Amino acid sequence: MASLWAVLVLLALASAQESLLNICMDAQHHKSEPGPEGLLYGQCALWKDNACCTANTSMEAHRDQSYLYGFNWDHCGAMAQRCKRHFIQDTCLYECSPNLGPWIDQVRGGGFGRLWGVGFG
Repeated sequence: MASLWAVLVLLALASAQESLLNICMDAQHHKSEPGPEGLLYGQCALWKDNACCTANTSMEAHRDQSYLYGFNWDHCGAMAQRCKRHFIQDTCLYECSPNLGPWIDQVRGGGFGRLWGVGFG
């Protein structure tokens, strides 16, 4: 009987984990649900088969001055290309990945999600 309960608990945990995958955050630049987005640009192309971002968002993630966050990568002087690649990859992960569900913390009232316990950058 104990082994039956153990199996049921494992199945319940697996089901709960599955519901946290393949979802998009409720945020400004995210699609409502993940899906193919064949024209993703540059480093964001990793998610082209199942993305939460649009082609336009992926292009903006690579611009030095992007409308995404009103931020300029070179605000403290010219950023080294290796550093810029790192921050662009972080942006692509945040904007495009459909598998951030375990880290999404829904913010009350605003409808926007944020990532909990994840240090980007």
